[in-house]
Amino acid sequence: MADKVIVLLVEGPTEIEFYKAVVKYAHDKMGVLLGCSFEYKDMHGIGNYKKDALRKVKKIQQDNAASDIYVLMCIDTDVFELSKKPPFDKKAVKIALEEAGVKQVHYIEARQSIEDWFLTDLTGVLSYLRLPADTKRPKGKGQDILKSLFKKANKIYVKGGKTEGFIGKLDISKIITQHCETIKPLCKIVKFDCQKICNKKRAGS
Repeated sequence: MADKVIVLLVEGPTEIEFYKAVVKYAHDKMGVLLGCSFEYKDMHGIGNYKKDALRKVKKIQQDNAASDIYVLMCIDTDVFELSKKPPFDKKAVKIALEEAGVKQVHYIEARQSIEDWFLTDLTGVLSYLRLPADTKRPKGKGQDILKSLFKKANKIYVKGGKTEGFIGKLDISKIITQHCETIKPLCKIVKFDCQKICNKKRAGS
């Protein structure tokens, strides 16, 4: 049993596959054994963080009583920026988890949505959909853009739903490099070298 368990709370199955791919890419890039294990939990949408985050994490604590638990809550920022009433109180949920004995709690916030991250590799998205490489990016925000592109390919994109094979077509390196600062909490907990993972040169090098 690992002495460190990293719990990623995500909004749906596609995001589970995405963060698994991120961890695998970073692990392969580092080329070292990890002194931790990972738990990926589907929150079935942003609205369930308030009532389910603590319950799911407590169950993991019970199953890993000898381990330190670290929690990363992976959320989109659009529902907080655009809504008059945010779906949950981020600070209150963080405090509740810390009071329950979680070693560290961090948010990984995809601005404005995880779909915007996916679109960092538009080439990969078009390849998955078998659309021409010169297909123009539709106007709008991430989720709307993906829905439009999927529609062109006679497919349906459902937020939070499982999209078989989609993540495997994306260039994870490109996405991580673009959003390096946002995923830093993950790198710090696992002790990944962000400079190496994100292909960034150190100052003065």
